Amino acid sequence: MEEYDVAVIGAGPAGSMAAKRASQNGAEVLLLEEHSSVGWPVQCAGLLGVKAIEESELGLGSFVIRSIHGADIHSPSGHILSFCTKETKAWVVERRLFDQALLTETARQGVDFRIGSPVTRLVRNRGESVLTIGHGADSWNVKAKVVISAEGVSARIARSAGIEPPRKILSSAQVEVPFKVEDPDKVEVHLGKGAAPGFFAWVIPSRNGAARVGLSCREGAYEQLKKFLRSDPLRPRLQGGFLDLVVGGLPLGPPKSVVTEGLIAVGDAAGQVKPTSGGGIYPGLICAKIAGEVAASAAQEGDASAFRLQEYEKRWRKVLGRELSLGMRVHEMVAKMDDKDLGELIRHLNDNQNLIEIIEKYGDVDRPSVAIKKIAPRLGLSGLRIARMFWRH
Repeated sequence: MEEYDVAVIGAGPAGSMAAKRASQNGAEVLLLEEHSSVGWPVQCAGLLGVKAIEESELGLGSFVIRSIHGADIHSPSGHILSFCTKETKAWVVERRLFDQALLTETARQGVDFRIGSPVTRLVRNRGESVLTIGHGADSWNVKAKVVISAEGVSARIARSAGIEPPRKILSSAQVEVPFKVEDPDKVEVHLGKGAAPGFFAWVIPSRNGAARVGLSCREGAYEQLKKFLRSDPLRPRLQGGFLDLVVGGLPLGPPKSVVTEGLIAVGDAAGQVKPTSGGGIYPGLICAKIAGEVAASAAQEGDASAFRLQEYEKRWRKVLGRELSLGMRVHEMVAKMDDKDLGELIRHLNDNQNLIEIIEKYGDVDRPSVAIKKIAPRLGLSGLRIARMFWRH
């Protein structure tokens, strides 16, 4: 039976980065991917903030399609909050190429990579984990001192090991379609029940006259997306049928603990996703680096106990815990607002040039709390109440 210091389940961005960092810290690492190719199926809108690209350690590679400089936020009543800057705020990327680029860098660190290798079982035995890979007569086993689950939202192995699911899982769907894009430097965000009850819908300029149109909502995202595409704001701008379809779940709100005996959960498997935007690459990469470092040191020490792996829990929460917690409060607040409230909020922001300037200056898709904390006290009496809630945190 093969033996490794660290086994990583899932070769998405978080898994590749965790494996890379564990290997850089001296561990013998096995990276397992259940699918027959990396970066598929795609379950991401493909909009990465500037900090996410920096955390990837890749630079601006061939996976970058275009830069984004602002956004048009559409209220249910038809009001639009528009902002744009000279600075790049985000990058539209081809996720399959991005994932493959990350994996290439991981492989350069000497990580043992196996494709088409689903982990079907994990058993703890005398301080080590035995992973069963594959099914039936074609299955095989490996031992690992520490396992990192980067399985994505389903996280079957992590759940079987005792890691609780995230607080909330939204339904998401996105299509790429020929589309009349009004401003290729901006993304569109559409709020309200008609667009996406419980979250929001988006239009992201892609390439060759196409756009990615998607949404996340409480349930039934694909059916809701079909309704959204037939709505007045979008129907006249559609110029053809679907080029691509992506469906999946969006995990929000990490559980109380993302470690257990011999196992660490990272990325979507741990609910490490920004609740304000649904982006998981940036927090996933940050947490993956910490996970790889802790897993490598714990394996080399011969101590994979939950107590030892708490170092990961403490470190990632120190870096991102407040950001995700604040984002969850904002998400819950906005999700409870009806269409009238959302319209009034957009109108209020639109009527105050100072607030728009704050968004343009401090708006950060990766760290939204900076702009939120500056805007909240300037929203009037209701804003003061919101601000107090934020600052109590």
